[in-house]
Amino acid sequence: MQELANRLAIQNFVNAYMQEAGKGYLLSFDQQSSTQQAFSSGLTLLTLPLPSIQAECSVPLSYVSRVGRHRLAALPKMCIDGQWQKISAGTIVSLLLEELVIESQFKLDAASLLEKWIQSRDALLQFLKQRHNDFDDLVKAGQNFIESEQALILGHSMHPAPKSRNGFVHEDWLKFSPEHAGKTQLHYWLVHQNYIAEGCATEQPISDQVKDAIRWYLSESDLNLLKTHVEFKLLPLHPWQARYLQGKPWFEQLKQTGQLIDIGLRGWQFSPTTSIRTLASFNAPWMVKTSLSVMITNSIRVNLAKECHRGEISYRLWHSDLGKKILKQFPTLKAVNDPAWIALQIDGEIINETICIFRDQPFAVQQQVTCIASLCQDHPNKELNRFNALFDQIAQKNQQTNFKEIALDWFDHFLKIGLAPLMYVYHKYGMAFESHQQNVLLELEDGLPKNLWLRDNQGFYYIEEFATEIVEALPDLLEKAHAVGPKDFVDERFSYYFFGNTLFGLINAIGATGYISEDELLIHLQQNLLQLLEQYPDSTLLQGLLFNDSLPYKGNLLTRLHELDELIAPLEHQSVYVQLPNPLYVEQKDVSYA
Repeated sequence: MQELANRLAIQNFVNAYMQEAGKGYLLSFDQQSSTQQAFSSGLTLLTLPLPSIQAECSVPLSYVSRVGRHRLAALPKMCIDGQWQKISAGTIVSLLLEELVIESQFKLDAASLLEKWIQSRDALLQFLKQRHNDFDDLVKAGQNFIESEQALILGHSMHPAPKSRNGFVHEDWLKFSPEHAGKTQLHYWLVHQNYIAEGCATEQPISDQVKDAIRWYLSESDLNLLKTHVEFKLLPLHPWQARYLQGKPWFEQLKQTGQLIDIGLRGWQFSPTTSIRTLASFNAPWMVKTSLSVMITNSIRVNLAKECHRGEISYRLWHSDLGKKILKQFPTLKAVNDPAWIALQIDGEIINETICIFRDQPFAVQQQVTCIASLCQDHPNKELNRFNALFDQIAQKNQQTNFKEIALDWFDHFLKIGLAPLMYVYHKYGMAFESHQQNVLLELEDGLPKNLWLRDNQGFYYIEEFATEIVEALPDLLEKAHAVGPKDFVDERFSYYFFGNTLFGLINAIGATGYISEDELLIHLQQNLLQLLEQYPDSTLLQGLLFNDSLPYKGNLLTRLHELDELIAPLEHQSVYVQLPNPLYVEQKDVSYA
C-alpha cells in the first residue's frame, strides 16, 4: 500500500510539475535508448531534466493524455551519469522543487511545499488503508450525493499536495475527513444576541430557523436552557473549530460574563463533503459551510463576510423574476444556494473564524448527484474510472455495443445541459462561475447527464461590461459582495475553471476508458465552440478559447511554492497563472462562418 500511495502522490506532483514548469518531454518507445527501453517496458517515457545535478527523472506512462493528466505505470527513477538509480519518492520531489527554486527570480523556499507533499502522501496512505475494501465502490455507476462526496480519496488530480491539511492531528483525520466516511454533529454555543451577527435572504431569521429545527434533538434540560435564555441565539460551529476557538481570549471572557454558554455536540449527524468544512445530511434542513482554521490545499478555510453577502445576493438573484426567467429558459442549470449565515460579533466586528454559512440541501437519497472531481477519479489500483461503469450501465440498458458512440453521446449530453446554458448567462447577463471540478455537480439519470448544479455562491463572478441589468437590480453585488470584475479577469478565470479544469478533466477521464480518444472529444468541443461563436460573434472568451495558441491555467504547484493564500490575498495575487498550449486552437483562416 505504501508503494501505491507513493505512486499516486508522485503522479499528481509530476503532472502538475510538467504542466506548470513546462520542462518535461515525452519519449515514445522508438525514441528511447536501449537502457530507457529496458526501464519503460514498451511504454511512453515521461522525462524531467534536472540540469543542476546533471540528471534526469523518468517514469513510464500507462496512459498518455493530451490535456496533461497522465497515468504513471511505476515509480520514477533517476538517471545520473547514464546509470538508473532508484531514489525515494520524497527525494525526487525535493530535487524537482529545488530546480524551480534555483531557476526562480524570486527568493523561494521549497521546504513548506515538500512538507505538504509528504503530509498529503501520508494522509493518502491512511485513506487507502481505510477504504481498501471498497476501492471498487469508489468508481461504481450508482452513487448518491454523499457517497460521491466521500468517494474522492485521491483528490485534485493536478494538485501537488491535494490531501494536505495543516492543523489536523491523527484523530481529526479519522473523525472529520470525508475520505474516512465519518459523521459528526455540530458543536453549539448559546450566545447573547448582542454578540451575534446574522443575515438571511428568506423571511425568517436563520437563528430562529436553527432553534425551530433542532428542538426535536434536544434534551429537556437543553430546552429549559433555551426558555430561560430567550435573548440568546444558537451558533453552530465545526467541532474542530469549537475546540480551536476555546484558546481565544474573548472566548473565556464571554463565558465568564455569562454571554456565551458552551452547549457542545447536538443535533443531526453530518457527513463531511469534499471541501471538508462543508457538512451534509439527508435529514437536516440545510448543509452548513463552517469556518475551519486549517490550511487545506491552498488556503486557510475561514469564511469571510463578503462571501456571506454573495450567498444572500445570489439567492435573491435566482429567486427574482430575472433569475426565474433564466432558469426557465435553461431548466438543466441549477444553483445550490447559500441563503443565510450567522457569526459571533464583538464590538461590531464579525469574527470570521466563527462564521457558519447555511447552504440549500436539495438532494434526496435516491438522486444520483456527483461532483465532477469524484466522477473523473481513477480507481486507486486498476486502470478504470467511473465512466467505465457508467458506459457499461448505458450499454446494458439500451442494448448498445458501440462504446465509442456511447462515450461521445454522453459528452454531447453534458455540453447540451452545461456548456450552452453557461455560455448564455455569461454573454447575456455577464455571469460566470468558479466552475471547477469540485463546484460543478452533475445529476445523472440512467447514467446520462440530466442537470448541472453549481455550488459555492462565493465563487460567482459578474462582468462589469455585461452585468448591467443584474447590478442595477442588485447593487450590493458591487458594494458589499465585491463580486463584480472586469471582463479580461473573468475571462481568464472562467476559461480556466470551466474549460481547463472541468471540461478537460472530463475529456481526460472519458479518454482514459480507451473507448474514444481525447483528440476526438477535443474536436467535438471545438465544433461546439465554433457554433457558439456564430451565436456570440463578439465574444472575447470564445475567441480566446479557439484562436489563442495558449490558455491560462492555474498553477497549483507554483501557487503553493510561492505560499499564496487564495482566500485572503488580493485578486491579482491570489494564485499563479501560467500559459499552456491550447488543445482547442484553430487557425482563423480555417474557420468559415455559415
